[in-house]
Amino acid sequence: MKRYDFALTWINSEKEMFVQWLKRECKLRSMDMLVAAPGNIRSLVKDVEEGRLRIKFLLDNEAEYNEPIDIYARFCYAVKDTNGLVVCDPDYARAASNKSITHYDLARSGINVPYTIIVRNWQPDTFCLTPEEKKRLGEEFIIKPATGFGQKGIMKSTTGSISEIASARNFNRGDNFLLQEKMVPIILDDKMAWFRVYYLFGEVIPCWWCTETGRYAHVTLKEFSVHKLLPLVRIVSEIARITRLEFFSSEIALVKTASAGRKFVAVDYVNDQPELCVRPAAINGPLEDVIEHIAARCVEYAYRRINNHPAQYFRQITLAKLNLVDETI
Repeated sequence: MKRYDFALTWINSEKEMFVQWLKRECKLRSMDMLVAAPGNIRSLVKDVEEGRLRIKFLLDNEAEYNEPIDIYARFCYAVKDTNGLVVCDPDYARAASNKSITHYDLARSGINVPYTIIVRNWQPDTFCLTPEEKKRLGEEFIIKPATGFGQKGIMKSTTGSISEIASARNFNRGDNFLLQEKMVPIILDDKMAWFRVYYLFGEVIPCWWCTETGRYAHVTLKEFSVHKLLPLVRIVSEIARITRLEFFSSEIALVKTASAGRKFVAVDYVNDQPELCVRPAAINGPLEDVIEHIAARCVEYAYRRINNHPAQYFRQITLAKLNLVDETI
């Protein structure tokens, strides 16, 4: 039987830096690594299911659990069913990926979420909002599929007409849809107070994220302190507890309240396949130092788990590296 210590599901180029960093970290620990890609995924599934291949640890980045015949989801379950460790666990990831479920889970736990109306897939296209619902959603709001990802199927700045709602639902007639209050973040130091926060085996990595440009910036120690951003850690840690996911990202906005105060609102609750492809600054994308750190941490966690060492699953906040030229603390 062929065995691999570490496997990754990945449909992008293996030349991506994240994959290269994983390979480097595996090599440092004498771990055999396998990339499950479009060219080999079907044969890998068959080999695992028929006992010719054993995967000890799988980092999933591709499974679509709401697709009934998704081959990557089948691969994840094949690894789990043969006692391999899968991040994130298929059953937990399947539940967490449905926003019409996680919305209520988070709200019941006291996490601030946007005012939301759930439109069930069996409701007719003549569905319309009541005057009170329209008032609470606001003049413009968001419509998005419950199991969508990667901005797919989202309609922004809708006004709630029957035709708009019906049109949005055509993206996936079998899915539920969320009509969601539009969050307008405040501005802090010329930055939009919209955060994409990574959760990684107990570790929290907060990043600024601009919804208009896609630009990331790793939160510094000074920013974390001055702007009182500790609630980001509390919210993401609570989401991890609720969903039981070990690795994901969340989008959290800091908005002004009617009482002239402010509050943190979880907008995009859980993405169990965070953006991991580093891009040039001109294109925008995750930061190189953040993604390299994630790669190293994933392999270290896998190494400890498969060798029965303490997994070092602890609470930690990872902020931007200090710049000693222009002091950030």
